[in-house]
Amino acid sequence: MPQPLMRRAQVADSEDIGRLVAEAYAHYPARIGARPAPMDADQAREIVEKEVWVCPPEGEIQGVLVLRQEPTELWVDNLAVGPKAAGSGVARALLDHATVRGKARGARELRLLTHELMTENRALYDHLGWEQIETPPYERMSRVYFRKRIESP
Repeated sequence: MPQPLMRRAQVADSEDIGRLVAEAYAHYPARIGARPAPMDADQAREIVEKEVWVCPPEGEIQGVLVLRQEPTELWVDNLAVGPKAAGSGVARALLDHATVRGKARGARELRLLTHELMTENRALYDHLGWEQIETPPYERMSRVYFRKRIESP
């Protein structure tokens, strides 16, 4: 039987997740002029209140996925991959897992937002078939929203 690619995070993982998120987002504050919200998130609280996944299931955490359920969609609140694992398929595996989780929850689509200057993220989402959608007029102009429709089983 193949080994799982990820596992649900435990509160004991919060320090390691915080370190990974800090490393993954380290280059963004200078670029966008602010710290991305995941850098200041209370990781233990996220684990308790949301659905948080880490990969790989054993050893040093290379990626984290934070999901939040809304009535008709599942939000990717954070997707972070450590610099050592960048380009290795971890982000794709985590986003594929989000789709699986969305189907299991009956969500019609996945949603996420990113900053307009996080060009690497935007390119990844485009490459993986995510659709950029209209930013709500009440949001800051620097946010870019994406969605991915979930096909019914």
